[in-house]
Amino acid sequence: MNKTKHILFAVGLAGLASLASCNSDDTYESEPLDFSGLAITGFSLKADRTVLNNLDSVFFSIDLVSAQIYNADSLPVGTKTNSLIVSISSDAASQMKLSFEGENGTEEIDYLSSSNATIDFSRGPVKLHMVSGDGLHERDYTIRVNVHRMAPDSLYWAEVNRAQLPGSIAAPSSQRALRMGDKAYCLTSADGGRTCSMAESANLYDNEWSSFTPSFPSQVDVRSLTATDTQLFILAADGHLLASADGRSWSDTGEVWNSITVPYGSTLLGVKTAGGKYVHASYPASAADGAEVEDRFPLSGNAGAIALDSKWSETPQVVTVGGRDKNGRLTGATWAYDGTSWALMGDNLPAAEGYAVAEYTVCRTDTVSWRVRESDVIMAIGGRNGVGTVGRDVYISYDYGLNWQKAYDELLLPKYIPAIANADLLVLSSVMPRPAQARGMAGDWTAMPVKCPLALQELPLSRGNGDWDTWECPFLYLFGGDTADGTLSPYMWRGAVNHFRFRPLW
Repeated sequence: MNKTKHILFAVGLAGLASLASCNSDDTYESEPLDFSGLAITGFSLKADRTVLNNLDSVFFSIDLVSAQIYNADSLPVGTKTNSLIVSISSDAASQMKLSFEGENGTEEIDYLSSSNATIDFSRGPVKLHMVSGDGLHERDYTIRVNVHRMAPDSLYWAEVNRAQLPGSIAAPSSQRALRMGDKAYCLTSADGGRTCSMAESANLYDNEWSSFTPSFPSQVDVRSLTATDTQLFILAADGHLLASADGRSWSDTGEVWNSITVPYGSTLLGVKTAGGKYVHASYPASAADGAEVEDRFPLSGNAGAIALDSKWSETPQVVTVGGRDKNGRLTGATWAYDGTSWALMGDNLPAAEGYAVAEYTVCRTDTVSWRVRESDVIMAIGGRNGVGTVGRDVYISYDYGLNWQKAYDELLLPKYIPAIANADLLVLSSVMPRPAQARGMAGDWTAMPVKCPLALQELPLSRGNGDWDTWECPFLYLFGGDTADGTLSPYMWRGAVNHFRFRPLW
């Protein structure tokens, strides 16, 4: 039995495909499309477990306007497509002939008389020639069975996409990277925050940075650098809170804090001491200031800030994970702030300090329909546990930090990226593909930017404006981090889930 699949009736393309006529007042009227009995109404592959489980469930799109038939989500890597049986439904064709490249050259099969004949899709697209029932009309369709050359749900960290940490310090011992607005900032130091270099970039993909020396009035805690929507903040070694609009000129706010927790919009949240207790603080000050810090709330080593809109709150939330509490104990708790108060969200992430965290989108292939499904997650990488071991595991949460699980193998760090703690993870989208550009300058990526081979341009996504030559790809940038031997990794890495690197078909 043929399975009716999704048919694209020129939605959004009517202006290109419709027949138009001009009247006396220069307006246009569209006439309906007429395929004269040559419309394909269903296409599928017949079941064959020797090829792939659930092969007959593979989803095919039928574009009647451009006469294209294809599986929008490519089949798994290694799927053999040289001997497939197709199932085709049509209105009332009198002829349906399939032609393809076989082992012995071009072959042709009369589908109406040999519907169970095997077709070779491995050597390129298959052509379907149709003749209408009355014999007056003909049409040719192109059929493609797309197969991945790489796993779409893998996190691609290419060794060739490594670069030196930016800045004027040749061998930094500490670093902090973050984003404010449309710019990325990276602060480095080699002497405990006495001498620092700041670098900023509006084009992280091409690794274009400008470096300068910030005018800190005193020694600073490099890892405390934080950005709200409008300002940069950092703690001096004596706890004084410093602020800057551009990273160059810094001034003392008059506040003395123990630690910076996270930004919340244009407000900075932190912890200070009052009456012999650790209390919550904010800058600018708010009515919630002064509440005693909860027993398991992190005072240091917590991982960044993830801003979320969730179904559990009418206001935006900011999430932070891990760190050490006021008693010096490591925690794996996830805390969230909703603009008024802090709340414990979950506590099943391994206790550690120095996680690198970011909100990202991962992909899993459904092995029933063989469709790739996207899920928004919080990702946590690395960290240092209670016995001082630096990790390389990746954890993900599908529910805003309520629950965490170790990521599936395809998302784990490759062996050439060291185990790290206190690294920084940024996510910025870039237009793909990028033109080839000359490389080799100091500080640049060590090779050409990621560019999809033609063979990989088979997996379509629906996330663009219809321009098939360019599309947005969210890249992960992993900065620095303390390695197992206590030294700073001097590199930053660029990666992305393969699914987003492939060219969209639709």
